[in-house]
Amino acid sequence: MNLLRAWTTLTWLTFRRLLWSSNTAMVLLPLAGCTLFVLRRHYNRPYASPREFKDFSEFIILVFASFVVPICALAYGTASVGGDREDRTLVFLLVRPIPRALILLAKFTATLPLVLGLVVGSYWLDCRLAGEVGQVAFELYLPALVYMTLAYVSLFHLFAVAFRHSTIIALIYALFMELLLGNMPGIAKRVAVNYYGRSLMYAAGAKEGLPAPDPQWFESLPVETATWALAGIAVGGLLLAAIVFSRREYRDLT
Repeated sequence: MNLLRAWTTLTWLTFRRLLWSSNTAMVLLPLAGCTLFVLRRHYNRPYASPREFKDFSEFIILVFASFVVPICALAYGTASVGGDREDRTLVFLLVRPIPRALILLAKFTATLPLVLGLVVGSYWLDCRLAGEVGQVAFELYLPALVYMTLAYVSLFHLFAVAFRHSTIIALIYALFMELLLGNMPGIAKRVAVNYYGRSLMYAAGAKEGLPAPDPQWFESLPVETATWALAGIAVGGLLLAAIVFSRREYRDLT
């Protein structure tokens, strides 16, 4: 019972601290930019043409899923543990009679609904403003966005417990590994989470006539393979983060 109370208290404190942090303002800027883009495109007409569906789908896949989603996960995923580490308040948690794995689980539990709420809420609003074409796209691409968010949050928690300056490392990963290597030909793109997410989204959009990308630059994985890959990153990243967090000595806190 004491451990449960400790977990719920730490989850609530972390959620509140992240929600009212400067990271929220940083995340709202790209989310607002996506909304303004949808409004300017005037998608909200009663008839959705195949061309409009293609344009809106490419915006969701190449901009929202490939850039906005990792930025949202990065802003909170690294700050949940990294913020305490930077402020040197993590030492007060580590000296408590609470298992480190439970501390990490509380941090993850506080971060995930916040990131999912922003991603799914913003996506719903953009699809709503896009009219008929957005209503079609919402159901098609929502599962892939949820899977990607889970994978990113787990991965960035791993960065937070493994690296001293985790936010910088996560930025390098999000801007270099995801955007650059994720669009390169060959197997190099398989280090990027968005590669598996885009594979799911292109497969879902194909049902509504979304053309497949040029296989010379992007060869989609089967749906089952991409789904298991994202699930493996989410579960494996969180387990590995728990192992690292439980065994590592944070000498920089003293």
